[in-house]
Amino acid sequence: MADAPTDVLAVVTEIVAEEAGVDTSLVTPASRFADDLDIDSLGLLTIATQVEERFGIALDDSLIPTLPTVEALVELVSKRRA
Repeated sequence: MADAPTDVLAVVTEIVAEEAGVDTSLVTPASRFADDLDIDSLGLLTIATQVEERFGIALDDSLIPTLPTVEALVELVSKRRA
């Protein structure tokens, strides 16, 4: 079971890379969704839905568009799982 932040990061990185259509090596914690990965708000909601399903958590939809980076999403997921 993925409990450590690094495990959350690995799963989120995989989901983000798939949505962005890039290799996972191009997705880092500092990657910005819009600027670096060309992911729009709809793409972010898709990512959030997949993250919710994968971790069995619920994320506040109003927070999703405000997340600037992969790391911000990982932190949000980690808090929800705690």
